[in-house]
Amino acid sequence: MSSSSHDVFRPVEGALMDLESLQAISGSIETLQGAWLSAMWPGVNGLVLEGLEPHGEWSPDGPPGTLRPNARAEGVTVTPGRAIVTDNTGRMSLLHIEEELFAQWPGRSGASIEGSLVLVPRVEAASAEGKVVVARERISALIGFVRPGQESQPFLLPLAQAVGNSRDWLTDLQRLWQPDHPAIQILLKKFETLEQTVWNAEPEGSVWDRQVLGRNWVRYQTVAASAIQGARLILHSRPTNTRERVLLLQGLYDQLNTSVERAGNELLQLLGPAEGAGPYKAIGPQAEE
Repeated sequence: MSSSSHDVFRPVEGALMDLESLQAISGSIETLQGAWLSAMWPGVNGLVLEGLEPHGEWSPDGPPGTLRPNARAEGVTVTPGRAIVTDNTGRMSLLHIEEELFAQWPGRSGASIEGSLVLVPRVEAASAEGKVVVARERISALIGFVRPGQESQPFLLPLAQAVGNSRDWLTDLQRLWQPDHPAIQILLKKFETLEQTVWNAEPEGSVWDRQVLGRNWVRYQTVAASAIQGARLILHSRPTNTRERVLLLQGLYDQLNTSVERAGNELLQLLGPAEGAGPYKAIGPQAEE
C-alpha cells in the first residue's frame, strides 16, 4: 500500500509558526486555484478571467471572439483584466492587470503577421525599505509576440492569434466570458440565423431519407430548434470558457446534423474555414470519428 500527503495550515493556540506552516498557507491558495481550473478545463495552465483583450472591432464573421485591430496603430493595446497564470517555475497565481499593456508590432507589416500575442507573467522578489528581505513576491506581466506554435509553452498565456487573412485576430483561446460579452452576443445573433434556416428548410438530407425520426418533417425541425434553444440558454445563463463553448457548439452541430442537416452545414460556415478557426476547428464531422 502506498500513500501521499501534503501539509495543510491549521492554527493551534501556542503552536510554532515555522517556515513549513507559512508554505502551507501559500500552497493552499495555489492548490485551490489549480483544483478549480482543473475542474473547469483539465490540463490547462492559465485562463483569462476578465478583460485582457486587444483594442479593435469585433467581427460578425468567423469563430467567436474574432477581432480586427486598428491597422494604422503602431502596435496592439490590451485592456486591463485578470487571469490565472503559471510562471516559468510552475507556480500558479491570480494576476491583476490594472493598466493597459502595449506591444509594438514586430514588423513593418503591422497586424499582418503570423504568430500569437501572449502574456508573460514575471515574478520578482519584493523587499522593504533598506533592501530588507520580506516574505512576498511581486507579480507583473508583459505582452509580446511569438511564432506559431510557441504559444503552447505552459508559462505563456495566449491572448490572440493571427488569422490567415492578415487582418483578423482570434481572441477566444483561453478565456472566460460572461453572458453579456460582445462576442457572446454576436454568437447568439448567429443562432437566430440558424433557427430561421431550420424553420425555412424543406424535407431533405440523409437523416430524412433514412426516416430516422419518422416522416413528419416538423419533428426534425423541432429537434433542431430545441438544440439551438438549449445552446442559447446555456450562453445566456452563466459564464463559459473556451473549452465549454467548443463542446457546446460541437454538441449543437451533432444535433443539427442528425435532424436538419442544412443547419449543421451552415453552423460550420458561420465559424469560417478550419485553418482560421483556432480551437473551433475541432467542430465538425471529424469530431464524431
